[in-house]
Amino acid sequence: MIELESEEELNKVKDGFYPDGRKFPINLKKHCIFRGVSDVDHELIPKALRKNKENGEYEICDYINSSIFDDYRSTTFQNIECQKNEELSLKLQYKREFFVLFRFLDWADKSGLKIPVSTSVRKLLHSHINHFPGYWPKSEFYEVISLAQHYELPTCALDWSYDYKVALYFAVKNVLKEKDKDEKSNCVLWAFNYKNFEKYSTFVVEEGLKSQNKSQLRFYRPKYYNNPNLKAQKGLFTFLINKPETFNEHSLESLDNMVLHMVQESGFKKNNSEIEVRLCGIKNFTLKNNEKIFYKFIIPGEYKSKILKKLYLDGYSEEYLFPGYKGVADAMKNRIALEKVDNE
Repeated sequence: MIELESEEELNKVKDGFYPDGRKFPINLKKHCIFRGVSDVDHELIPKALRKNKENGEYEICDYINSSIFDDYRSTTFQNIECQKNEELSLKLQYKREFFVLFRFLDWADKSGLKIPVSTSVRKLLHSHINHFPGYWPKSEFYEVISLAQHYELPTCALDWSYDYKVALYFAVKNVLKEKDKDEKSNCVLWAFNYKNFEKYSTFVVEEGLKSQNKSQLRFYRPKYYNNPNLKAQKGLFTFLINKPETFNEHSLESLDNMVLHMVQESGFKKNNSEIEVRLCGIKNFTLKNNEKIFYKFIIPGEYKSKILKKLYLDGYSEEYLFPGYKGVADAMKNRIALEKVDNE
């Protein structure tokens, strides 16, 4: 974790240096994917597995308990309501996520929207057939999960961007909703040094899953031509794939902790500055010169409006990130709101 104490220190990071002037061991822009988070307390946990701070229930429960109407009550969706202090299993979690995806597809279809899913997935969802496939998520569902995640529904995916400025926008944009000038909340820019792990994720195939008794990390880039927003935001997603026997309390941890455990289990220290990592399915790789896998930058709330204004000048505004009439209208409104924030 690196706490930035000024806008100048953020500029140093952009140029490849730590706040104290040391050079990063890798080129962050080339080797990392990025995620912007407006709440410093939010860990790298997918929304479907994240707990609500206020009541301790999973956030997906808001969609489950309030959404199972009579027309959705079938044998398939029985007993998926959330209970306090329940023991979560992968099969139960799968049923809940399946229900959210089913409703998303059902309502999108009725609205005449195109959903990029295969015929087999469409048949499964529309027929309420959710026989547990043995592990979750399955690759056939990646595209519809990515789309649902992009529109803020609770899924097992985490969204990232190849472009750090896109992630920075999502980290600071909530400044427009904060009322008190003196209590602007800090935010976070995550950088995930993912290149070697992307190679590892290609091993995530059914045979590989059958032969291993560990969670698998998967990277997925959706088809950009299906969604101009995802194309503009240069988005991709991470999935943690589990079997019932690998789904436990560690499956609910932050992704950075999970990957750290993965490296600790599969790696060993060669010397004071290098760690050799041996993961099944890929060529061994070495983390050199105190190279880190995750970089977490804490950005002070007082600088968010300045950062957002600079991003707007660089073209990272709503009309660019959300192509269409709504993006243009939002950009117009938000620029006015930003001027008011700066003048308070």
